[in-house]
Amino acid sequence: MKRVIALFLLLMMLLSLAACVPGVEEQSTDAVPFTVPMDDASYVYQVPQDATPLPGGAIVALAAESSALESGADALLWKGVQTFASTFGYTAQSYTYGDGGADTAEDALREAAESGAALVVCRGEEMALALYQIQGNYPGVHYLLFDDEPHNEDYTAYTTDASVHCVLFQEEQAGYLAGYASVMEGYTTLGFVGTEEEPPVVRYFTGFLQGAEQAAEQQGEEVSIRVWYTGNLSDGDLVTSRMVEWFDNGTGVILANGGDLVQRTLDAANQTGGRVFATDWDQNALGERVLGSAVKCYNAAVQRQLYTFFSGNSTWGQNAAGQTEKIGYTDGSVTLAGATWSFGSFSQRAYEQLYEELRNSELKVEAYADMDTLPDTPAVTVEVQN
Repeated sequence: MKRVIALFLLLMMLLSLAACVPGVEEQSTDAVPFTVPMDDASYVYQVPQDATPLPGGAIVALAAESSALESGADALLWKGVQTFASTFGYTAQSYTYGDGGADTAEDALREAAESGAALVVCRGEEMALALYQIQGNYPGVHYLLFDDEPHNEDYTAYTTDASVHCVLFQEEQAGYLAGYASVMEGYTTLGFVGTEEEPPVVRYFTGFLQGAEQAAEQQGEEVSIRVWYTGNLSDGDLVTSRMVEWFDNGTGVILANGGDLVQRTLDAANQTGGRVFATDWDQNALGERVLGSAVKCYNAAVQRQLYTFFSGNSTWGQNAAGQTEKIGYTDGSVTLAGATWSFGSFSQRAYEQLYEELRNSELKVEAYADMDTLPDTPAVTVEVQN
């Protein structure tokens, strides 16, 4: 009997020691591996296995400028709303306005709010101005605003009602991917052209700069970046001619952000053989001169937000009501777009590894709202041409 007890005690001690060995732990069978996003347009939200089914039946409305539903950011939001509604048994409706600015945007937003919708999705500055005027006026109606926060016309007042949740993409993270990919692809003379020198555009540039710096350090290269903010320039031909000049003087690839700058830069690239990096949504289909697109995943983001809203009893929770959320690498809300990988020297495997390092905060990308203070980039020279 004593020998049996001794053996039992020895077995217990061994089991106890095994439990203390680092790295020996039970693996959760519920964990879903993260997949680096590539094709935002095809995204469909996947429900956790143990999730309570959504009630369905409610109306989800999108308010947007009418021509914007043909392509671009609002078109991807509309695709996301429709996909969510079809998947979970809701009704998708769109309410559009013409080119009349914030006043007609407000009309569309009011029409959507009066439609019986539980949630109204909208995006951009005109909707932010309109929402500033009507938020809280329709009890029981909630709003999801992308790319801005409700504010007055002169930007002196920002107020977000509890019925509103705002979502801002971290443009610096998308820009970083473009800068890193450009240098890894072999380009060392880069360009950036943006509309106004305002925070979202500047964040694209400073992310582009940081990504180029990281890749330049890894490659042992010296890189240069030309920068131009066009301002309120109505002469598109002037933009194209200046981009032709950049390409003719050695610029290999130009990241373009805002207005019709992608198309204007692409016109210059087609004349010179240069390359363009597009922004905001997947514009790779514009032609072979497009090197890539650094995008905000509007389709995926709106589906995730809708699921959060309706799984919370059709209301914004305490952490979302009247709050602004910034999204990026963590949940796969920014990426380099492409249903197929279009880079040559920069492999998809290398991209996925980079993305995981960024997502896990092994690499840092800082946000800068203006050009007064730029990140330290010893391997990249910046030439501002304003």
